[in-house]
Amino acid sequence: MQYQSDYILRLIEQMGALIRRALEQVGIGSAEEPYELLEQAVGLALDMDPSLAARLSPQSLRSIVEMSTLDDRVLALLADALDATADISEREGALADATLRRDQAVAVRSLLDPLRAN
Repeated sequence: MQYQSDYILRLIEQMGALIRRALEQVGIGSAEEPYELLEQAVGLALDMDPSLAARLSPQSLRSIVEMSTLDDRVLALLADALDATADISEREGALADATLRRDQAVAVRSLLDPLRAN
């Protein structure tokens, strides 16, 4: 149990650091680096290649996440990373990608249970 708790805390720390670094770089130079950092955060949360996750329908992503045992804090960070990638895609004119990522974020957030404490 302690190992799982340590793993979750380490995952939260790593994801948070990636998201923070990405957001600090948004608007400074190319959008490529912050986007890649956010994709790394998505990959960490899902334990899958982020380019695969980027192609999943919101319903498919929701199903994958639902079958996992991800902590609500990790789910919230995953949704934040998806929203941030949508913002970057939108700024870059990739509106279809932005819409997909926003829909994925909504699907992930729908799994958050405010009544359950992790």
